[in-house]
Amino acid sequence: MPNPIPALSPVPNSTPWNEDTVFAMLGDPVRRRLLRSLARNGALPASGLISAAHRRLDATLKQLFSLRAAGLLVTTPDPIDQRRMLYPLAPTLPITRTGSEVVCDFGFCRLQW
Repeated sequence: MPNPIPALSPVPNSTPWNEDTVFAMLGDPVRRRLLRSLARNGALPASGLISAAHRRLDATLKQLFSLRAAGLLVTTPDPIDQRRMLYPLAPTLPITRTGSEVVCDFGFCRLQW
């Protein structure tokens, strides 16, 4: 009688990122440009991201809101002008800087800028 195959135990998900959410955010070229700009330049106000988005301020804010809802961005008050918000990348975002290159490795998807 052959030995039964043991049942495999489930492997815990080592990444907190939802693949569907990340791919939905990265599937839009405007959101990718915003992420690239923030990865290269650091936290910026929405008005400073208009040129990266190639959109008006209201459309840029809509994309920033989507990225924030997905957990890729956070907001912080501007220390110089408390009326404005800055949009830095989320501290949990898996970013590595090597020389002039910025790499974001989600485990299932890797971006290089």
